[in-house]
Amino acid sequence: MLHVTWLLALIVSTSPFGHALHTSGNLSRIRCDTVLYGKYGKGGNNNRRNKGDVLNVEKGLAERGFDAIIGSDETGRGSIAGPVLAASLCIQVDDWNSYTPIAEVGDSKTLDFERRERIFEEVVSQPDLYHFSVAERSNEQIDDSNIVMATMECFAESIEEVVATLPQDCNAYSIVDGKKSPKLSVKVPCRPWVKGDAEVYTISLASILAKVTLDRNSKEWHEKYPEYGFDEHKGYATKEHIEAIHRHGPCPIHRLSFKSLKGR
Repeated sequence: MLHVTWLLALIVSTSPFGHALHTSGNLSRIRCDTVLYGKYGKGGNNNRRNKGDVLNVEKGLAERGFDAIIGSDETGRGSIAGPVLAASLCIQVDDWNSYTPIAEVGDSKTLDFERRERIFEEVVSQPDLYHFSVAERSNEQIDDSNIVMATMECFAESIEEVVATLPQDCNAYSIVDGKKSPKLSVKVPCRPWVKGDAEVYTISLASILAKVTLDRNSKEWHEKYPEYGFDEHKGYATKEHIEAIHRHGPCPIHRLSFKSLKGR
């Protein structure tokens, strides 16, 4: 096996970061855009499911001195109703070889309802092992800013809430699913990973937390607004959803700034 040296290229800058995260107003935030080179390649898109160990990313980072690996994923970004959500999760272990992965964990989009619910309950029932946070921005907040800013705010808030549960001297590393990483107010490297929800175990768990939260929210929306079918499409722009909007007009949780709803 070839010995591989990783280079972590950190570009750090400061910039103001929007509103809605803190009532104190705009904050100066530290940008930690991290490009990871080496074993997983620039961008990290080699499928870790084919490496024989679902924890190979976490173990690789631990070998390089990181005590905590935080995985994050969002759901609802492409929806036309309800909030956008981001979940972040950190597994608190001293030795990754002593941790037994939860069975059938993967990208939440590939799992059926029962599997997602089972994994969700297994995570939330062990708060000492799994530190997690779910943040959201409402449809009104999305309309007031934009979906990209709202999503990045959710990522930042959930990551920072997980970091706050860790020891002060903890050397943490954060990975978010997608092409863009948020600006953080804490000095933690944060990098994007395309297809991270399928390739990084910790992100897979975060994706399940986010998806189950959305599923449960959708059930509540359906009870309040049954004519839209939120229990089926979860707020996404399906044909049936668009037709319901044409018949009934938008309801209070629709995102009026989105193309499908502008002018309504």
